[in-house]
Amino acid sequence: MDEAIKYLCANHFHRRLWLPENAIHQRLRVTYSTTSNFFDTTLPVILFCGPMFGSRWNSAFIDNLATTSGVRVISIDRPGMGGSTQVPLNIRVKVWLETVPALLAALEVKNVSLVSHSAGTIYAMNTMYLQRDILDPQHPYVAFIAPWVQNEHSQATLMKLASAVPASWIDSWDRVNRFIAGNVVPPVAWSGGILSSVSSMFQSGAGDSGDVTPGERYGVSEEVGKCIEKLQMKWCLAESSTAGNEEALLTLKKGGAGNWGICEDYEGFVQVCTQQEQQQRGAHPNPPKLQVQTYFAQSDVMIGEGGRQYFEQCWKQDGVAEAMEFDSVVMAGTNHDSALVDLKKGALRPVFERVAKARAQAQE
Repeated sequence: MDEAIKYLCANHFHRRLWLPENAIHQRLRVTYSTTSNFFDTTLPVILFCGPMFGSRWNSAFIDNLATTSGVRVISIDRPGMGGSTQVPLNIRVKVWLETVPALLAALEVKNVSLVSHSAGTIYAMNTMYLQRDILDPQHPYVAFIAPWVQNEHSQATLMKLASAVPASWIDSWDRVNRFIAGNVVPPVAWSGGILSSVSSMFQSGAGDSGDVTPGERYGVSEEVGKCIEKLQMKWCLAESSTAGNEEALLTLKKGGAGNWGICEDYEGFVQVCTQQEQQQRGAHPNPPKLQVQTYFAQSDVMIGEGGRQYFEQCWKQDGVAEAMEFDSVVMAGTNHDSALVDLKKGALRPVFERVAKARAQAQE
């Protein structure tokens, strides 16, 4: 137990930043984490835009993989999660965009690769367009894992039901999820909250972490690994998760128009991204193309087959291929959650290895 406590209490998992008061918000606290290898400035950095109930605790379960793969990772508690100050729905994305450059400056990081899962898609898209300069100039890379697609386009049955829930009912969303997480769902599978957890019962690879044992996941003995998983969920639930209410309203578009920022419409977003990349290519001789890679779960009732087809078609519009490189893969034996948490079948390992390989080639 002592070793598990020592692992989870490491300072790099519990860091904070203050955003000064401005015209749209009070002084805000932002809590975040980094992987344990962050001191090694020769390694590339990944900014992880987590799912609905993702948080800085993501760094704990990916730390060993990041270290062995040769990448550094930053995970942020979005407003209302962990120790981050809650903010109104209509400025969630704006506060994220304010947080990113402030945090990178505090960490003395100039460039990152962007990786998102589920609801984090919204934040990653806004970042890659509005803060394009933070991407690695030699290997600009964005990876979407099990991306979120609004029900208007996915027509997924589960999300149709969720969309029918009155907005007032979602005010208790975090409390329901906390109960499910504390009593039903495996610790590493609670990335998307009750929706993805319930959906896992109807999908292959149902909500677990695959064949990876706790010891393998954390790089410790099996006994310590099991203790880490139990403590991590316990401590995560001891912190604020009111972010879940606002994130549910955001993803279901129940808070009014405009809250998704630049990606209110994915098709339109890809068009403006293409225009920006074309302008960038015109201003610099032979710049590397922005690489956008999407990893779809084989069975994802959160977006369904319709959501996958819609997302892919958005990136296959005329002119996109001349400005950006897009490719996608369907991960066999995965569902919405295991696409992230299964370290053997899921996307994190190939994403980390790709980013590390690109840095190594650039240094040759």
